[in-house]
Amino acid sequence: MKTLRFAVVLALCAGMPAPAADWSPTERITLVTHSSPGTGNELLLREIADIWNKGKLVPRLASVESVTGSQGEKARRYVITENRGNTHMLAAFTPPSLNVPILLGSDTGWRQFTPIAMMVIDPMVLVVNAQGPYQSLRELIAATKQKPRQVMQGGGSYGNSSSMAGKLLEEAAGVSFSYVPFKGGGTAVLNLLGNHVHFIIENPAEIQQHVEAGKLRVIAVSQPLEQFRGAPTFEQAGVRMKQLKQFRALMAPPGIGTEVAQGYIRLLERTRATPQWKDYLKRTALVENWMVGSELAGFLAEEEKVYARLDDEMGLRKARR
Repeated sequence: MKTLRFAVVLALCAGMPAPAADWSPTERITLVTHSSPGTGNELLLREIADIWNKGKLVPRLASVESVTGSQGEKARRYVITENRGNTHMLAAFTPPSLNVPILLGSDTGWRQFTPIAMMVIDPMVLVVNAQGPYQSLRELIAATKQKPRQVMQGGGSYGNSSSMAGKLLEEAAGVSFSYVPFKGGGTAVLNLLGNHVHFIIENPAEIQQHVEAGKLRVIAVSQPLEQFRGAPTFEQAGVRMKQLKQFRALMAPPGIGTEVAQGYIRLLERTRATPQWKDYLKRTALVENWMVGSELAGFLAEEEKVYARLDDEMGLRKARR
């Protein structure tokens, strides 16, 4: 009887496909960024490559390649068209990677990639001049209600993450700010220090030294932050608002296969467990936000809807014919 049962099991198993073997890289992995050398995304990829190379997590030294131009279009097409099916390539993917194709009406959107993993986010921090009149977000909102459009938000170019965060804050609080665009976040900080604008919404790296020096005051954060203990979240400060995550993710070319995607997820899980990665997070004030596969795809689909709505409401893309 035991022999018969065993024969039946063997017969059933013979008709089943063999499980796919775990995939791992065999060649040099190229990490592609749309950003210039020395910028945040490029430095993130260099940190990951350094961890892989030093820890011998990959068989050959990984490299970082910057493909710049056309608002990231060159990099996106390089990955999804020229390297379709390339199992030894990953690309940095950020909010502009998600939003620019919407603005351009391009066919290089996130669905053309294979989602692998979100690694970190840049928290958003609302700060005012420490010598200014606002001690809290409630006071800032109250002043704006009394004098619509006379409270000025500074930030980078109109349509960037800071301006969109301000738009979402306006919607949630029922107010209207005036937005003053500058060349970048650093210039916006200088103008806040000079009292030329009333507030900015930036990431911690841009403002931390000025907060520590007592020149700027944090009145709301997107999430509790170790470096700004006691600073309330937007909800704690009285405003429940949708927040667009300033994420940094990794995507692969299309056509690589599920087993390859899972292999990269395992590799990045090992990366996150290293002391060097944990030190990197402390040095950069980034917050780990691990999200993979289908969960990441669902997240990107929802964020895409919000970006599309804001793009239209802010007049950032032309009406489609």
